[in-house]
Amino acid sequence: MISLCVTNFNREHLLFEAIEQVLDDDRVSEIIISDDCSEYALYLRVVDHYKPYPKVKVSRNDTNMDCFRNKRKAVSLASNEWVIVWDSDNVMTKSYIDAIWYAIGNNNGVPVWFSSTILQPVFARPHFDFRMYGGTLIGKHNVRTYLAADKFTTALNAMNYFVNRDEYLRVWDGSVDPVTSDSIWQNYCWLRADNSIQFLDGLEYDHRVHEGSHYKNNNNRTAKGFHESIIKKLKALR
Repeated sequence: MISLCVTNFNREHLLFEAIEQVLDDDRVSEIIISDDCSEYALYLRVVDHYKPYPKVKVSRNDTNMDCFRNKRKAVSLASNEWVIVWDSDNVMTKSYIDAIWYAIGNNNGVPVWFSSTILQPVFARPHFDFRMYGGTLIGKHNVRTYLAADKFTTALNAMNYFVNRDEYLRVWDGSVDPVTSDSIWQNYCWLRADNSIQFLDGLEYDHRVHEGSHYKNNNNRTAKGFHESIIKKLKALR
C-alpha cells in the first residue's frame, strides 16, 4: 500500500482538489497532511473537511518549518513503506497511481518496486514537460552527462515523486536550508547515496500556478549561488 504525504500551508482551497480523486482509491491506504502552521481557522477548515475520511490524517506543526523540512515531517508520519511526496498545489490522479502500480512489473496484483529507485514524473501539466527523459535511469555514474541537456536541472528541482519512506529519510540532509532548491538538493543527496532516479513514462500530474507559490514567494531567500553549487556537486559525482 501507498501513503500520500502532502504538505500544506494556507492552501486549503487548493488542497481539497489536490487529493480528491484518490480519496476512494484503496491503493492509497493513508493520506498524511502536514500543515505547516497555517492560519488556525484555515487549519480547522481542513480538519473539518476530512473528518468523514478516516484514512486522512492531519498534523499541524507548532511553528512554520518551511517546505523542505515539512516534506520530511510528512514522510516521517507515514506508516507505509512506500510514499508519494506531494505539494498541495498539484492534483493527484488515479492515472498517476496506475503508472506507479505497473511501473516495474506486477506479480499477481502485487507491484514490484526498488527501495533504491525514485519514480520521477515526466510531465507537470501544462508548463513542465520532461517527457524527453521518459525511461531514463539516472545515477551518480551518468548524471553529469545530462546536466547541460534541455530542462534537465529543472526536472531535478521538481519532486512530487514516489519513493521508499525509509531510504528517503535516511539520505535526507538538513545541514543546509535549500529553500526553493529543496528538490534538487534532496535529489543530489539521493544520488550521492548510490541511489537512482527513474523518469517514468506516463507518470504525470496537473500543476497549478498561483499567487501563493512557495517558489515565487521565496526564491529571493535562497542563498546566492546555492543552486549553482548543487550543479557543481552533481557534476563531481562518480
